[in-house]
Amino acid sequence: MYYDSKQLFLIMQRIPGVQLKSIWPSLEPSEKDDIVAKLQAVFDTMRKVECPWPDFFGGLGGGAVYHYLFYSQHGDQEFLGPFSGEPAFVAGLVGNYRALVERNKHPDYKARFYEKYLPRVLQGHRPTLTHGDAQQKNIMVVENTSRQNDQGGRSFDVVLVDWENSGWFPDFWEYFCASWPLNFDWSEDWSWRLQECVQVWPAEMAMMQLIDRDLGM
Repeated sequence: MYYDSKQLFLIMQRIPGVQLKSIWPSLEPSEKDDIVAKLQAVFDTMRKVECPWPDFFGGLGGGAVYHYLFYSQHGDQEFLGPFSGEPAFVAGLVGNYRALVERNKHPDYKARFYEKYLPRVLQGHRPTLTHGDAQQKNIMVVENTSRQNDQGGRSFDVVLVDWENSGWFPDFWEYFCASWPLNFDWSEDWSWRLQECVQVWPAEMAMMQLIDRDLGM
């Protein structure tokens, strides 16, 4: 991804294989174990990448945040960042909610609640390289016929695609996006297996689900 003459160019590569969601229900336990282990290695590698700018929260190239919770219904970019420090990141999130409340002429009690308590929970997180949409539809898998998994079953190569929501986010952000309520089905084992790949932050998730319900959905 790069800019040229103020135009943004995104270079993509066609990845062979199928979406994980199309085969996950039919996989054997050992095959699921193999894929989960591969995903864990991918995310572990991403977590080790250092942000090139100190205490920066924003897009991969140093620009704004690309996430619906920061978008304004009026199309302005006041709350998109980028942000210097996690407190500024959280303030952008809460500020966008307050702006929504004020536009709709609603009481601001919940905005005050978020302003007081969201920074107490969403703190102490470092900028982390984040995919931002790690759902099964964005995980491509292809069988590797040259090897077997640890239990003698099929082995798969795994690739994350659709990086348009990626950036430098607090380290709880990956699980929040991957477990977005509309995309998570707790009747399926994927909702449980995801924690083996991406670190879970329970308190942060509880607060994020609240503001997501009020601002994002």
